[in-house]
Amino acid sequence: MKRIVLAYLFVLLISACSKPIQKDTSNLSQYKTEYVGDASNVVNIVSQQEYPKGYSYSSIEIQSETEPYGLTVFLEKSLVVNGLEDELKDNAEELFELVGNLEIIQYKTVDEELLASYQKIK
Repeated sequence: MKRIVLAYLFVLLISACSKPIQKDTSNLSQYKTEYVGDASNVVNIVSQQEYPKGYSYSSIEIQSETEPYGLTVFLEKSLVVNGLEDELKDNAEELFELVGNLEIIQYKTVDEELLASYQKIK
């Protein structure tokens, strides 16, 4: 009996581990905010966005002391991807839509390499 239970738990563990973890980006609008300084909502938006293959969210730096208000998103890089700026532009447009006073977004690697920069069109 113990072997059957152990075998069942093993199969359950293996099947649970094999499922890919997916981020729920379908409802980022619940974190919509007027202020880039609203760090908890901004982190929720940025950390749940999809990033190009080979890049993943690491951290943010908020510039909210003087205008133009900005955001730097730091990404972990595991490989170089072509067309990166086009893919990150979609993320930037979504952020501009969800964060009212955000005017500038930069995407950098964790070692400060600038990947892309966008400015809100007024």
